[in-house]
Amino acid sequence: MKKGIIFSVIAAVALAVIAGCASSPKNSGSTVELKTKSISFKSESGSLSIKNDVSDDVVVFAGKVEKDCVLGGIKKKEVRSFDLSKIPGIPTNGSLLIRVASYKTYRGKARVTEDDVIYTGLVVYDLKDPGDRSSLTIYKGVDVAQKNCIYASNESENYVLELREGNPSQGEVIATLAPLETNKRIFMNRRDDGFAYDFYATWVYVNPQTNEKTSMNSGKTDRKRAIPEAVGGNITPMRFEGPSVSKLGYDVAFISVQNDTGSGIEFRNGETTLKNQKGIRFTASGRSDVYEITSENGDSGQTYTGLKVEFDNFSKMAIAPTTFMPGYKYELVITEMNGNYEYAIREVGKKSLVEDSRIQLFME
Repeated sequence: MKKGIIFSVIAAVALAVIAGCASSPKNSGSTVELKTKSISFKSESGSLSIKNDVSDDVVVFAGKVEKDCVLGGIKKKEVRSFDLSKIPGIPTNGSLLIRVASYKTYRGKARVTEDDVIYTGLVVYDLKDPGDRSSLTIYKGVDVAQKNCIYASNESENYVLELREGNPSQGEVIATLAPLETNKRIFMNRRDDGFAYDFYATWVYVNPQTNEKTSMNSGKTDRKRAIPEAVGGNITPMRFEGPSVSKLGYDVAFISVQNDTGSGIEFRNGETTLKNQKGIRFTASGRSDVYEITSENGDSGQTYTGLKVEFDNFSKMAIAPTTFMPGYKYELVITEMNGNYEYAIREVGKKSLVEDSRIQLFME
């Protein structure tokens, strides 16, 4: 009788893992638990692409790790895609946090906890749109040995905190914190030159009705600095209180690029290909993507003289010098007629700060 019960438990857990998201048995130290730790590293047809820039294989979770919703693994220094539609109960559109743990940690522990997470990223998705694509890169400076870290707290109720390193608007996102997530441990390698890291906050809100993404970056004077210290030491968390009208506004403009041509396009500033809000440096034919560009000159805005669009056939179309004001939305429509490309650009209006609404994150 006992053998039959053990067989049933193993079979049930195996089925749950095949489905992608499993509930771990309460007897977390048992052989049954360890047998569930088989991870697929094979790419699948899906809208989310993640690049693993660290030197270890990793495992990707959807939502909080204690929910045990494993999307799969990524080999070191490789890229793979994930099918978010496989997640049980996922809404057709919305936002969620993915969390990443070292594969060695996942294989070596009965149960992975939040303290084992080495990277967290925000994903905004739309399963109804077959052309929707999102891309994330796991920060290369992660201390995969989990020996050194910093701590940070997101004291905002409404916004996700994306912590940037080195630059308030263009710096790489090293970690992402959910609203009211405090004392978050962020594993980082120390700098070889002995200097402290510069950290800046980007506050992100996603409208649950429209999937529109709003980002606000802290300014250069809002810099916080820290040196990763040994885990377990007396480390004071960096506190980020959240945006407010009085102390923080926009330093970017939001450009919706609508591609009404038969060609894919790259949106460029000079020779730099820009990323859209989904982390992609490309807008396919028939699609519309939002790009954020820096506008740091106050209400007078910032004038860009080198914006251009490159098409599949290598032809380029220059955008006339245009001034973009911080916090304002613009529409750039690219059209094609008889093989000739044209554009029209217009100001739509200014975004307002979110005061009462709170971002809705699936599985948080």
